[in-house]
Amino acid sequence: MSYLAEVERSIKLLPALTKPPKWLAVNYVGAGDSRLKFLEIKTPLLRKRFKDGYSFSQLPSDQQWKIWDQIWHTSKYFEVMNHAFYFTETRSKIDLLHHIPLLLKWQKRVDNWAHSDSLSSHYARFLEHDPKLMLPILEQWSVSKNPWDNRQSLVSLFFYSRMRKKFVPFIKALKLIKRQLHHEHYYVQKGVGWSLRELYNVYPQETYEYLQTVAKDLSPAAWTAATESLTSSQKARLKASRK
Repeated sequence: MSYLAEVERSIKLLPALTKPPKWLAVNYVGAGDSRLKFLEIKTPLLRKRFKDGYSFSQLPSDQQWKIWDQIWHTSKYFEVMNHAFYFTETRSKIDLLHHIPLLLKWQKRVDNWAHSDSLSSHYARFLEHDPKLMLPILEQWSVSKNPWDNRQSLVSLFFYSRMRKKFVPFIKALKLIKRQLHHEHYYVQKGVGWSLRELYNVYPQETYEYLQTVAKDLSPAAWTAATESLTSSQKARLKASRK
């Protein structure tokens, strides 16, 4: 049995959730248009199964990286790809930084917000560590025809700013955000709002001044996230300009 078959078989044995259609992962996570199959398995069960290990879990780290990399690129199941990401969560910072080229290639298979955000958590760390490497990559993703690349160019700027010690300069971050301001994809708009919120958390004055100029142009999806950190009076002033 191949390693991929082993992981897929073990995950398929887990009990599936029963939910209203709206909250099924295929609709909620995959937005109804993901190419992946969703087994609808509860996250705690998935994490427990990963911790229980596989036949290859005691192999040297480099061999495990190769196995999980292959699984990420070949499995058709959302939950199986999650296990590949759970593996990366167990790695040290040094090990993750050593595998930057490998993990950057994982972006090619992203077609849902959960996998996108999972990778953003790593990419934001890589950006903090090596902006000269990562900023040109975010630039490339920002002009891609793939909306999930566009989203990644935004969310990876900070992911969560409270987790960062060093920040992308305001002007460079804003340039990437502006590029997606009128994007039609819902999850890119969510990324616009998320990145504006985190930009405000780092550069409050400059970001609020910018928000005053574009408040009327923000989509509802972007508006909600972008204004989360504002005071009530700040939000009220911006709402007035949207009418």
